[in-house]
Amino acid sequence: MRMLKCYLANDREGHFATAGEATSAPGQIWSCASCGCRLMLHAGLHEDPWFEHDQQTVARYVLMACAHLDPEVKAEARHRKLRSIINGLETTVMSLAWYCVWCGEHYQGVKSCPRCLTGIYSIEEASWQRSYCCNTLPG
Repeated sequence: MRMLKCYLANDREGHFATAGEATSAPGQIWSCASCGCRLMLHAGLHEDPWFEHDQQTVARYVLMACAHLDPEVKAEARHRKLRSIINGLETTVMSLAWYCVWCGEHYQGVKSCPRCLTGIYSIEEASWQRSYCCNTLPG
């Protein structure tokens, strides 16, 4: 998982420290200010010191909620979740058979009753059959 470099961490007592300050405190355990994960200090010679998440000791869901997660990774996760939601939806079926409850007209095609010239009182033919026509309940 791609994590961004951290330049601010918490020490054991919960105090903030920059990566530069951390180089003068060897042996200290550092944690991420966002997710609380353990951090490893990198004090390179050719670049400024920085912290890296120890990804081997923490669950993926914790890292996914961290502010230092690469935004592209978050975007990919959101796209995957959205695709799974969309793929789970039923496909809509366009109705072409209608019943106007105002004037009692059954008609086909566009939702506009030929008798009253409006579609505001029209319901799908299938709904009419379930609710008005073929009531098989005892009573």
